Amino acid sequence: MKRTGAGIAVRRGAAVLLVRRRDDGQWDVPGGGSEGAEAIEETTPRELREETELTVGEMRILGMWPPSALPGDVSETTAQYFAALHSQEPG
Repeated sequence: MKRTGAGIAVRRGAAVLLVRRRDDGQWDVPGGGSEGAEAIEETTPRELREETELTVGEMRILGMWPPSALPGDVSETTAQYFAALHSQEPG
């Protein structure tokens, strides 16, 4: 199975938003995997909204990482990271 993932670095001033991951408790930028035929540009704001209740306007791509092997039946993943400036307070 192939999976596409997305993460978003949200910055306000010098601060960068981090969330604690459910699986291992580590801090990371908000993100997750695409659902069905969802485009990566749709995955990124959806994951941010689900994890933080924040919404973003303009996003720009920071980088794209090549596929890598994951344990189990997941053979590859492609992670794309976007960035956005955001002034909205968490709800």
